[in-house]
Amino acid sequence: MVYNWIKQLHTRLFPPICRLCLAPTGRNGGLCPECQRELPWLRHTCAGCAIPLPPETSAALCPHCQKTPSPLNDCQALFGYLDPVAQWIQQLKFQQDLTAARLLGELLAQRVPANNNNRPVTLLPVPLHRARLRTRGYNQSLEIARPLTRKGYSLKLDICRKHKATAAQSDLSARERRHNVRGAFSATRSLQGEHFLLVDDVLTTGATLNELARTLKNAGAERVEAWVIARTVDREHGGGY
Repeated sequence: MVYNWIKQLHTRLFPPICRLCLAPTGRNGGLCPECQRELPWLRHTCAGCAIPLPPETSAALCPHCQKTPSPLNDCQALFGYLDPVAQWIQQLKFQQDLTAARLLGELLAQRVPANNNNRPVTLLPVPLHRARLRTRGYNQSLEIARPLTRKGYSLKLDICRKHKATAAQSDLSARERRHNVRGAFSATRSLQGEHFLLVDDVLTTGATLNELARTLKNAGAERVEAWVIARTVDREHGGGY
């Protein structure tokens, strides 16, 4: 009772405000409706790599994915990698801002459909190598993915691991990124016939998600989809927002 009274008093004295414009909102760390509408949402993207497609095209895949199919059965991104989303992701990864993870995860949960299929879909945040996890203290993809458990997805962290300590992808070319993560993941058991939903923060060339999807399918997974918070424009694909 005392705790509830203190909480109510705190809310009255310090009402929740929008993370961007500071207008009153209904929840801490959230956004007002106007600011949420102004985020760099992606509308029409490639189902293989989530790169933005021209609004006039009816194609489901970009030319690159038509020529070289992705191991992902579907790939979706919420935003273009632009501010303020890009800034939130940087704050999450390098400044321990877990409130950004909660906000991004809630925005993701608004878009990802509920897991109502008869066949269960397992939620799998992209794993970190234990050395990177020890340095950062948490897996940002896991923190983003947590709100999806409320939509019927089971979260399992012990079915796949990253056993190879790779260099930072951000400093590498597309070809170097593919080589950097080759063989980096391993499944811990047979995944015969299982379905997975991968979650990550940023997609650039897709090297990490594709390698993880190949690993899961080599272990028997039937279907692997991915949702990411933000997608960069890959000049190699010729995409644009």
